[in-house]
Amino acid sequence: MRGRTKLISLAAILAVIFVSSAVFASGAFDVSNMSLFSTPIYPDQTPNVFVDPGAVIGDYEDPAYAPGALVQVHVNVSDVTTGLFSYQVELTWTPGLLGFVRVVSYGDFLARTGSPYGTSRTNPTKKADNVTGYATVAETILGDVAGITGNGRLFTVEFEVLDYGYTSFDVSTSGELPTALLDTNGAEIAFTSTSGYFRNALFGDANIDRTVDVFDVLKVLYHRSGPPPGPGGYLREADINDDVTIDVFDILIVLDNLGRSAPP
Repeated sequence: MRGRTKLISLAAILAVIFVSSAVFASGAFDVSNMSLFSTPIYPDQTPNVFVDPGAVIGDYEDPAYAPGALVQVHVNVSDVTTGLFSYQVELTWTPGLLGFVRVVSYGDFLARTGSPYGTSRTNPTKKADNVTGYATVAETILGDVAGITGNGRLFTVEFEVLDYGYTSFDVSTSGELPTALLDTNGAEIAFTSTSGYFRNALFGDANIDRTVDVFDVLKVLYHRSGPPPGPGGYLREADINDDVTIDVFDILIVLDNLGRSAPP
């Protein structure tokens, strides 16, 4: 697993030999150096781990997006064809804009197990660091049973809004506690990922300077989709209505909000 360290989901190998869920309450675990995790990665398996909703966009003056507000996002998985037995998902974001609060709940996906021991959700395994902006959540089936296939929710997490701006929620495959999916035999399952996005800037603030003015008009024009396209290429922050096209409708939103400003 290319030098990954301190993975916290001891997961499959422990569950297969009927280690009780109390083990998972004790903290972080490292599966990267365990020789039993030697079954080849499945080359044709491409489940997707994705953040839902894909975009959370609101105006800074709306109390639901101002500092102190709480925002929840879900992490789901789709297209699992080889049974998923254990997962560890690391989310990263821009520190200072959002702060991790808690794991709200575990989802329905691994809960579909037929194991009489359930999963490790009774003793949640997680680690978060708001200084660097990451949180890792893990869950495993307990017992000698098959993994789960199909689609479903892995977990829901909550963040507190701390400041003004934008960030992506990335499903990280690097860092201290990177994302990993394991099957019943403890083999790593290859996967793709799709990020989420959060923005709470004032509507029309394309350059994220807390003021809506002529410079935002110029920013949108510079990144316009065309025809003809602008020289700057696509920039999501200039796509005010987040419809993947930067056009006259984005200009109209900027013009409609001219003069607005947010305190520093």
